[in-house]
Amino acid sequence: RAASLMQERSEDWSFAMKTKRNAAETRAKILKAATVCFAEKGYKATGNREVAAAAGVSLPLVSRYFGSKSGLLEAALQAALEPKPFLNGPREEFGTRLTQMILVASASELPMVTAVLAAADPEAREIARRIVEREVVQPLADWLGPPAAHQRALAITMLGAGLTTHLHILPLSEAQGMMPDSPLIAYFAQALQRIADGDVLSTEGLRENQGKA
Repeated sequence: RAASLMQERSEDWSFAMKTKRNAAETRAKILKAATVCFAEKGYKATGNREVAAAAGVSLPLVSRYFGSKSGLLEAALQAALEPKPFLNGPREEFGTRLTQMILVASASELPMVTAVLAAADPEAREIARRIVEREVVQPLADWLGPPAAHQRALAITMLGAGLTTHLHILPLSEAQGMMPDSPLIAYFAQALQRIADGDVLSTEGLRENQGKA
């Protein structure tokens, strides 16, 4: 009898673990599909039905895991921004590392594309703003350290969003087909590196320059 009970418990545990594993895999599939759909079509043009079809799951499953479309956007952005590869590596290579990441990635691989496209919807814009500040600006500021860490993190985020926009969303003619060794890419990498190094004008310096203009 005892052996039978142990066998039953073992089978129940195995079933529970398999169910939990399948649930995690399903959730990950939905998030991946949502990231691609939001990046390629934008928030407004994407519905939970399209995400479910892309993920190969039923529509009720999307609602079960994430509720509304705004809940799905929030989860997709957070999951995509959780890894921070731009902070991994030597500080002196930060500008080149971030610039190359933006240059070589596809639109669906860049969470900032989703964030920028979400700006057309007021609710989605607030979600994107909150998550970008929490998952990009604050960790970047912590990594940069003083002086003016938060302002420098904001500047880097804004520059990165601008490069992302004009490479992947609204590509300017000079930016189309740009190669990694392009002078423009080098200028951009240098600008990011200067901010990362803290080699920027102080408030007093900015005022002096404005007075001379």
